[in-house]
This record gives sequence, C-alpha cells and structure tokens, in this order.
Amino acid sequence: MVSLPDILLPKQQYFGLSIDRTAIRAVEISQRGTLRAIAELLFPEELFTDGILTHKEYFTRSIQSLYQTGKFTSPYVIVSFPEAYAYTRAYTLPKIPLDDVNEAVSWHVKDLFPFPEGEIYYDWKILGTTEKDITVAVVAVPKKVLDPLKDALIDAGLKPLRFEPDASVIARLLQLGNDQAALVTDVSEKGAYVTLVEGQKATFTTVVNVTAEDTPEAYVKNINQTLTEIASFYKTKGVLKEESLAIVLTGELATEEWAKQAASIISYPMKILRTQVKPSFNKAYAVATARVTPPRDEQTINLLPEQMQAHYDNQRTTAFYKTLLLRTCIFFIGLLSASILCFVAVSIRRQQLDKDVKNLSGSTKALGPERQKLLLLNSQAKQIVMLAPLRKTPKEITVEIGRLIPEGISVSQWDYDDSKLRYTLTGTAQTRDELIRFKTILEQSSIFADITLPLESLERPIDSKFTFTFIAKK
Repeated sequence: MVSLPDILLPKQQYFGLSIDRTAIRAVEISQRGTLRAIAELLFPEELFTDGILTHKEYFTRSIQSLYQTGKFTSPYVIVSFPEAYAYTRAYTLPKIPLDDVNEAVSWHVKDLFPFPEGEIYYDWKILGTTEKDITVAVVAVPKKVLDPLKDALIDAGLKPLRFEPDASVIARLLQLGNDQAALVTDVSEKGAYVTLVEGQKATFTTVVNVTAEDTPEAYVKNINQTLTEIASFYKTKGVLKEESLAIVLTGELATEEWAKQAASIISYPMKILRTQVKPSFNKAYAVATARVTPPRDEQTINLLPEQMQAHYDNQRTTAFYKTLLLRTCIFFIGLLSASILCFVAVSIRRQQLDKDVKNLSGSTKALGPERQKLLLLNSQAKQIVMLAPLRKTPKEITVEIGRLIPEGISVSQWDYDDSKLRYTLTGTAQTRDELIRFKTILEQSSIFADITLPLESLERPIDSKFTFTFIAKK
C-alpha cells in the first residue's frame, strides 16, 4: 500500500553488500533493473574469529575503499552475512491475528535458541497458514556478531537498512515451493558453506574448511562427504527425496569448469545459480534487488536493531513534514502571486475600459440626434446578431406545435430542454374531450414521441388545467 509519505518523499536508492569471511562484494541495481555498479575486495587474512569481527579498523577501511572503487550513488545499503553465524527455526502456533504473532514469538524465543533473548537480534516471517495454525521462520543472530559489523559500516559512512543471513537471501533467488528443498553450496578457495534450504527458510548450515595442505581433489571430496551426510540424514527424516535432490552452486568457484571437475566426485546433479552477475556476486545481487522493509514486516527477515529502525523512522517523519511544509509554502506563494497578477491585470483592463467608455461617451455627445439614433440602431443590430447563435429552440418544430394546437386548447407557458429535446406545454383545455383530442393529435404526429399527460389533468370535464411533456424525434 502506498502511504502519504511515499507520495511526497522520493524513493531512496540503495545498494547490496555481501560480507564473507574472506571478501566483501557490492552490487547496485538501477530503478529500471539494470546493473549500475559492482565491486569486490578480497581480504589478505582472516578478519573474523568464530564469526566475530576482530579487525574492525581494517574492515572499515575496506568498506570505504569498496564504496569509492565501485562509485556507488547512495550510502544506504542492505547487508547479507554468513549463514553459519545465524540460527533459523521453524515455529508453529495457533492461528491468531498477525498483530499478536510478534508477541507470541517473543515469548518462545528463549526456547528456540541457545542464547538469552537480550543477547540476540531476531525476526520472523510467515512460511504458511492453515485453517488452524500459522508456521513462521524465526531467525536470530548474536548481538556480538552483528554489532561490530553494524558499527564498522556506520564508521565507514554507510547507512544499513537491513541485515539478512546468506541462506535467506539465496532462498529468494531459488524461488522454491514450500514442499521443495535444495542443498545450496557456496564454494570459495578458502572454504565452503553447505545450507539445506526448505522452501523459504534455511534448515541447516555447515562449514567445509580447507587447509593449505588440502589438494583440490581432497577439498571436493570433503564437500561431497558433507553433502552425502546431510542428504542421508534429511532423507531419513523425510525432508529430502532422492528424485528431487539438487545441488545449487554459488560463490567464487561456481563455474562450469569447477562443476565439471567436481562431477566425477560429487554424486549428485549440480546446477549453477545464474543472475545478472557472476556467481560470486549472487548474494550481493540478491540483497540489491530486495525490498526495503522494516523488521516488523511479516513477509521478510530483517535483523536490523530496533533503535536503528526507530532512528530511520524519525528521520523519515521529519523529512515528510519538512517536505509537506515546503510544498505548502510554495503552493500558497504561487496562489498569492497568481492573485496579485490577476488583480493587476483586472485593474489595468478596467482602466482601459473606463477610458474607452469616456471617449465613446464624449464622441456620442458630439454627434447630432439623428446620428445618435443610427448608432443605437446599429448597436441593437449587433446584439441581435450576437444573440442569434444562442437560440436553442428549433424554429420548424415550434411552428409545427403551434399548427397542431386545436382551437379549444389555450397554451399559457412552454419550456424546451435542449439537452433532452424535451418540450413541456402548460395551459387550459375548454373540455376534457378537447384535451384528449390534442393528445391524440400529438401521438399521431411523426415528429413527437413519449407524450405524457398526467391523469390529474383529466379530472375536470371543463376548463381542465394540463401539462404535456413530449420529445422531438431526432
């Protein structure tokens, strides 16, 4: 739904940023859906320890460098971060109003995640509803993981609008049905993430590490072993089916060459997730094309801290009232200017007319009586000519009405509606028979139709007051 602030305030441009353990990538999409800017920056060393940013200054400088290199047009950004540092749980509750779902989820957060509620940011979205219950996906991330990222982005001059884990981002690109599942494998040179995506939620994520001693074949074998273990476990639970199991590749190494080399080791069919950009930029592309929604939106996941959302809401409200005040002032200034111009124009025209009348009066007085009569006659003739086009009543039909009126009928008033071609005759009939005869004459005429005579006009046998209505045929 479009709100009044959306009408008055322009849409805010933003770009998408994906944060990995070894790289950051950014994509900006124009309002027409075309690629506007793209950039990436690889880290020479690990900046994270157990998912927590430990080199904040270096990360901040990297963000600034990425922003300048890509020449992005807006400081507003939507961010994705590794799924391994987030937790997703499906939760089913009785069908209640949407306004009450958030409170119901908050009561059970402590049971869904192994952290106190005060130590996490969480959000939920609806997965499906039935006549009896609602199923939601609840996603949480520890504050100690998200806060350093948020602070670094702000220190770099950016304004994050939304935080979302990778699997939730990729699930939108997959567009799986609620009964479909896929194993999303994000492959890079320094490790891989394998995430089981069911419909619109990530069920399970694990990391496949790679060391300097591992050969490419050993790395692929480790990935295959992880895929096999996950597939076996979730097939037993009935989540995955052999005939529908698909491996979706994304990330730095998601190329046709790598897939061909891995096909002899990985025993499942693989496909590469394709978008407008290279697979390594898929996550940045996914967040760049996402809608900006507040955390309370029931259709999306946004782990943005509440205080930041409140700050944006206050900024938007202030900008709305400033814009409204400015446009109101411009409107009244324009209205006042137009009024002044109209007053000046009318005053000038009035002075000119007064001058013309004065000159005409003086010229008329200087003429003799005969010439004055001639001027008056000429003026009347001009008025007749000007009024002639305004005559709306057809002359021929009026003459025909006069010809059809019997001697015993006296018409005292008649009206004509030009838009409906409707005539109304009012008068007195000497006798009732004369009135009926007049009605019959009109009905037999080929010019008129829809002759209407109220019954009360026939009540009196003599001196009957009547009102006829009829229309002229086109």
